[in-house]
Amino acid sequence: MLDGFKKSYAESQAKALEKQQEKQAQKAEKLVHGKKATMQQQTAQTIYQHQVKPFIKERDGFTHVVMINSFSKWINQNFGIEDKYTNQIDEIVTSIQQDGYEIVDIKFNSLQNQGISKNMEGFSTLIMYK
Repeated sequence: MLDGFKKSYAESQAKALEKQQEKQAQKAEKLVHGKKATMQQQTAQTIYQHQVKPFIKERDGFTHVVMINSFSKWINQNFGIEDKYTNQIDEIVTSIQQDGYEIVDIKFNSLQNQGISKNMEGFSTLIMYK
């Protein structure tokens, strides 16, 4: 019972953080890389600036990693592009490269039955850079 409560609490905190990040993205400039940005790009840019970039190591010739965790869209039952994940990860990868780093590899893992209602897919993306 306690584990279920902890999990529900953690999921509600994650949702609250995601809403806060979306609000920050709305307040942010509507241009990303000189073009009109989508909400997904704005959210990803906010996450990059405030959460990813502080973990990016200085260029030293070594290969480093950063792990990004995310969820699919609520309704993800159709065959087609997962645009939320694609746009957000692409924005982060592009930002890393624009900051002068080389992407060495990108590894991906998905977890089924995630979220409060167990109908979301969780993604873990390992970005290797130098």
